[in-house]
Amino acid sequence: MSKVLMELLEHTLKDTIIMLPFLFFTYIILELLERKGSFSITEKLSHLRRFAPLGAALLGLIPQCGFSLIAAGLYVDHAISLGTLLAVFISTSDEAIPVLLAHPDQSYLLLYILITKLIFAATLGYLTDLLIRNRKIEKHLPSSTLCGCRHSHNHSFWIDALYRSIKIYVFLFSVSFILTWLIHEIGDQQLAAVMLEQNILQPLIAALVGFVPNCAASVVLTELFAEGILSFGSLIAGLSTNAGLGFMVLLKSLHNKKELIFIFAVLFLSAWGFGTLLHFLF
Repeated sequence: MSKVLMELLEHTLKDTIIMLPFLFFTYIILELLERKGSFSITEKLSHLRRFAPLGAALLGLIPQCGFSLIAAGLYVDHAISLGTLLAVFISTSDEAIPVLLAHPDQSYLLLYILITKLIFAATLGYLTDLLIRNRKIEKHLPSSTLCGCRHSHNHSFWIDALYRSIKIYVFLFSVSFILTWLIHEIGDQQLAAVMLEQNILQPLIAALVGFVPNCAASVVLTELFAEGILSFGSLIAGLSTNAGLGFMVLLKSLHNKKELIFIFAVLFLSAWGFGTLLHFLF
């Protein structure tokens, strides 16, 4: 095994291993919710449904990708609406906030970024729920969650949660490694050159880069912005599609692939369109 391959494997492990405890914690909560119907999260959401997209957008602003994972699992279980899911995905910024704070001369822009993403996420969330009402929200959580598998709950919730955590982690690690290898082969400098040379298409390219389910995407986008290569609108476009590992959970767990493509299209087109508008305004 080559030295480069070993380094990429080590990098991927360091980048993803932190997700395993969070996945385990998340699955414990979801196992408990599934087994105790009286504490169903959907019952609580039903009382706050009109505020769900706004609340989801606010939660997504917290600099970690855990909420996108939870939102994806709840959407697969018909526990939240599409608008609520999109609000979380759009407001999530992964590693952008700490990276931007590392640039004192750019950190003052953080507030503008967060406010812009909050408004965009909440607006699109409410608009989506207003226009799309054909997906039934269940009154209880079915026995599938993030991994999209059904369980009879013959084991303790600890064993089931551990099994599901390891299963989804192996999938996420594999995808993350492949993408890390591709980024290594392309190179950051070449990516920056593409961003610089195709200025008008920056929001489109940034929105596509944002779909990479790895912190590398948000780091690269934020660094390019801090260096003056990426416009504000392009940064918003890229960070709006950068939902962390949430989209990968949908890819594995959502069996209706037409629905998956539709979610991808809505997220991409809205991020590209809004980013392009900001690109020309600022």
